Amino acid sequence: MVKPSLADLRAFVTVGQLQSFAAAAQSLHLSQPALSRRISHLEGVLGVRLFDRTTRSVELTLLGQRFLGQVRSVVDELDRSVVSLHDVAHLEAGDVTVGCVFSAVHHFLPGVIRSFREKHPHVLVRLIEEGADEVLASVKQGESDFALDYIGMQDPEVEFTPLLKEPFVVACPADHPLARRRTVRWEELARHPYALVSHESRNRVLIDQALAEVKRLPRPVCEVRHVSTLIGIVENGLAIAVVPQLALPRESGAVVGVRLADPGITRTIGLVRRNGRSLSPAATAFAQLLTQAIRARAKPAGRK
Repeated sequence: MVKPSLADLRAFVTVGQLQSFAAAAQSLHLSQPALSRRISHLEGVLGVRLFDRTTRSVELTLLGQRFLGQVRSVVDELDRSVVSLHDVAHLEAGDVTVGCVFSAVHHFLPGVIRSFREKHPHVLVRLIEEGADEVLASVKQGESDFALDYIGMQDPEVEFTPLLKEPFVVACPADHPLARRRTVRWEELARHPYALVSHESRNRVLIDQALAEVKRLPRPVCEVRHVSTLIGIVENGLAIAVVPQLALPRESGAVVGVRLADPGITRTIGLVRRNGRSLSPAATAFAQLLTQAIRARAKPAGRK
């Protein structure tokens, strides 16, 4: 069976709604003869008369009325889908989901979201702020369009684009004896109560790997799961803490970061996306802004 074309169906719906070939032709930007040919072709394909036409009027037949009720919603839904896709493609609608490790969220995301919203106010921005493993999983499972993370460089399922090499620092209260130092050696931490993330954190894995050859290490007096908790401990004067530099409060002067030495430890923050998957226009635009922001501020806040 020969199937009717979308152009024929759209012509039928327009004539049926306007009850006029002249008005329908104008609405569709067609000549009246061209419109009449489409209706005739559709009637020929279906084998029924859809309109009763005279020189003065156009009326739907009984079968035409029934068919209009069935087809109109389909054509309208198709039009809405096309308009919606167009809006998404031109960043007039849609959404973008960004994964980000906790310690980097407050440092980069607010400013980037502000810039993105100024340019694309109708696009929804979703954030998935989790630990490194959860953020990586959100990308691999398709929950996040892309993410900021410090793991995934060796994962064959994702593409990792390095953006920033970030040092670990000793977070101290501003009035602490170490706060005025340029660097602090690991062995010096033993003279002060200090806190560290537990083995559940990927940051602890990086620290333990870097310190594998160091024989005498200070023992932490407190272990927690989240870096943000360490900052709270420091702010309350309970201990100093070893944290990634991005975890330092950006505005507060109560906490100071001092670079660690012998050995120094770093982690690489990068943009993570699934291999072989194209980003949506919204995700592409957001990723570009985020990349520009991070590279423009390649030296994180905090004492060096």
